[in-house]
Amino acid sequence: MKIEKISDNKIKVLIDDQEAKEWNISFKNISENTPEVQEMFWTAIRLAEKNVDFSVEGAKLFVEAVPGAEKEGFGMLITRVCNDAELQTAIGNCGYKGRLKKTELKYPQRKNGRKYIFRFESFEAVCAAADVLADFYCGSSVLYKLSETFYLYLLPETPEVIWSVGRIMPEFGSRVKNGQYMLGRLNEYGELFIAEDAVTVLKKYFCVR
Repeated sequence: MKIEKISDNKIKVLIDDQEAKEWNISFKNISENTPEVQEMFWTAIRLAEKNVDFSVEGAKLFVEAVPGAEKEGFGMLITRVCNDAELQTAIGNCGYKGRLKKTELKYPQRKNGRKYIFRFESFEAVCAAADVLADFYCGSSVLYKLSETFYLYLLPETPEVIWSVGRIMPEFGSRVKNGQYMLGRLNEYGELFIAEDAVTVLKKYFCVR
């Protein structure tokens, strides 16, 4: 995800095809208020606040989906407006795809959060992943073992961590698609290797730089 600051009141968010797949979003559904879109949207906003000094406090937001360069991925133009007149101006100045007021975009708080389960072929691979994760990760983590394969269950606390996990972890292991089903299998048939704070425990006791 790349953030470009166009002006004090407008940013452009660029999302590549791989990120769109990870978020389960597309150019067609970007204007819908699905949990995935909201989660991705607020990840972009938090990154914009941190990296390009773009604040949305007290403002409404006009969001327009735009095609990506060379048909790769897509983007969002996010305009901050402070009154209805500015909102109407923003609508009139660009090709309309959808508008989302800040009051309608609730910060994503899923009942059980966004879960990840990653599969690793060896304990060494888990340790390598934990070595990187420990530098930024905040949230729950549990390590299981089933049929000589290791499974790391992650429940990140913030959108930034969610985004980072989705980008970094595939370098070390493969994400389990049907996570809820696998979690049930792990709880029933798997061996509970590290019951809590698995990332921290792995980093502290098993990772050597």
